[in-house]
Amino acid sequence: MRYSKSILLTLIFYISIGIIGFWVYLVPSGPEYLNLLKASELINSFVILISLILIFRIINRPDLLKFNKTNSKFYLFAILLGIGFVFFQPYLKLIYKQEISFDNFKFDFTFSRLTYFNVLSSVIIIPITEELFFRNYIQSGLTKYYKPFVAIFLASILFAFIHFNVVAFFYDFLEFHLGHVYITFFGGLISGILFYKSKSIVPSIIFHIFWNLTVYAY
Repeated sequence: MRYSKSILLTLIFYISIGIIGFWVYLVPSGPEYLNLLKASELINSFVILISLILIFRIINRPDLLKFNKTNSKFYLFAILLGIGFVFFQPYLKLIYKQEISFDNFKFDFTFSRLTYFNVLSSVIIIPITEELFFRNYIQSGLTKYYKPFVAIFLASILFAFIHFNVVAFFYDFLEFHLGHVYITFFGGLISGILFYKSKSIVPSIIFHIFWNLTVYAY
């Protein structure tokens, strides 16, 4: 696909995520709805994944749902890179902020965060959904028209874009900054390279899972 189509598809994907999650604002406030709200991210991510699978079926692209096997070394690389990327992020933040802060190198390890409702969403469902869309669909499509590195670069920019917190513009209690988008771009590059080298979506998903899992733990 051309870059213009990839941008359009990403916008549709981004807007669709917002529309699917809009139901949360319609839930009445009250203790009886607290558990539903706590599980809202899990519900939303599951609906988005199912919707993406159905769309791939509708457009007759079952190949986008294939989890091809690859050399076992790529699975190991994916795990190590997913964990290691979190510990490398402080150095990326130094470049982004252009100031030295030792707070960026403080890690508070605890498994208690892994008991939250939304962990399953962030650690399993969202990585699968985003990798299927941005690597299996967008990056593969771009590779047909552009050189591999260009396709990886463009897909990573689009991947970072959907982590742009537009809602912060409308709520004063939310802080707007591009730091998360900046970090996500580099994560997209790693995932894109894994996908290209392994010829399989599985290492990219594993990398994304361990990346998010380590973020939650630390």
